[in-house]
Amino acid sequence: MKEETFPAVGLSLVIPVYNEEGNVRLLWERSVPVLDRLGVSWEMIFVDDGSTDGTFAELGRLHSEDRRVRVTRLRTNFGQTVALAAGFDRCRGARVVTLDGDLQNDPADIPAILAKMDEGYSVVSGWRQKRKEPFLRRRLPSIIANWMISRLSGVYLHDYGCTLKGYDREVIRRLHIYGEMHRFLPALASLAGATAAEVPVRDHPRRWGRSKYGLSRVGKVLADLVALQMILRFSSRPRYWFAYLALPFALLGGIMAVWAIYGYVRGAAGGLPIVLPGATFLLFFLWIYLVSLGWFTEIVALTGEGGRGRLLSGVKEIRLDR
Repeated sequence: MKEETFPAVGLSLVIPVYNEEGNVRLLWERSVPVLDRLGVSWEMIFVDDGSTDGTFAELGRLHSEDRRVRVTRLRTNFGQTVALAAGFDRCRGARVVTLDGDLQNDPADIPAILAKMDEGYSVVSGWRQKRKEPFLRRRLPSIIANWMISRLSGVYLHDYGCTLKGYDREVIRRLHIYGEMHRFLPALASLAGATAAEVPVRDHPRRWGRSKYGLSRVGKVLADLVALQMILRFSSRPRYWFAYLALPFALLGGIMAVWAIYGYVRGAAGGLPIVLPGATFLLFFLWIYLVSLGWFTEIVALTGEGGRGRLLSGVKEIRLDR
């Protein structure tokens, strides 16, 4: 993360937006009274994720009216994960709260998030107990995904998909996210020793614009669940992950090799499949390749320099910070 160039504040509100022209001002109007009552200094960071409507122009007007509003615009639509990472890269608060820009999250729930953090939790997630969304298309896939993420990570939450979450700044500094990983942040934070909890929050129907999510995200979530499994269990020793992947090839190759040797010893080589030698060689090659790839990956993981800086390089176009 880059060195700070602005004074630190007590709370940073990070809000990714995409084509939310009709919502951003209402969100600002609803948030300011809540934030002012907290008794701490605060900033509101909007990340315009390549909107094609008048969202950025409206954010520019908000920045002109209230200098506590900071705006970062991405060159194109990178998705919520990158937008959140861009906001995290800019935030200066001792605590960070993330919020959707579509008014479905209620800013009035922010004090409850912070109050739970006061109990000693470094990550607090909102739990939308009464969701205003279709059951089969949105809520049922979410229930299944929440159960799977909880089982894989050991961090049991009812609603990983709720954007309204609170984080200690030190947790944010250690998170490196990509893909659709924004929904897994509490699980990833557990790698840094973060303790997580959840509080019930309100869920409002969308008033303006349309949802950016649908059934198309299911495939992305499943792919990222596999990545999450690797990160949580094998991030420090990735060679074991590749060893597990290589094991079926080694076993099948060994069986086929024994079959071929047995056939030659018994003099029944003519009855063996013609592709047997080539298939055996291919399976052993894949086994050795995956094991070697695991070792190279571990060397890169131990000696390379990853991080949010490279992920975000080149994606920012305009910043309204001052």
